[in-house]
Amino acid sequence: MLSPKDIYQAQLDELGQAYWDMDFSKVLDMIHFPSFVETDDLTLHLPDRESYLTSLISQRDNLTMRGATAYHRICRDAVVAHDDPHRIEGIHEVYALRGATLVMDPYLTQMSLVYKNGAWLCTGLRSATTNKNLKIVKHPEPTTGSPAPEAALKET
Repeated sequence: MLSPKDIYQAQLDELGQAYWDMDFSKVLDMIHFPSFVETDDLTLHLPDRESYLTSLISQRDNLTMRGATAYHRICRDAVVAHDDPHRIEGIHEVYALRGATLVMDPYLTQMSLVYKNGAWLCTGLRSATTNKNLKIVKHPEPTTGSPAPEAALKET
């Protein structure tokens, strides 16, 4: 039996390869909707496949413009949710490289997976970075600001 970390890393690898190959249809097949993408300065609520496509293309174009030749995501930890054996919560680090050189600072992302219809699907992402500087996501109607309490934002 695979561990939660093995399942999570396999999902990262498969999603990451499809994304890097610009097989956005496959990427979207691996996401459970509605979904979301959150950075420190932007939250996207994604009700369906079509609403996510613009962001996927924008982020991939941004990596190409930066000269990236590789994109890797490494699982740091993953666990089965205590209240749902069909849900995995994990955290991973994202690397964009040109050869062995970073094209941007690595950042941590939390991802949730759910097991539906025989497959693990991503339900959302929370990335510890800013969209403003990295242009990770693009969407016609972003919600600015983090849902974190204002006091927590002031502590950093």
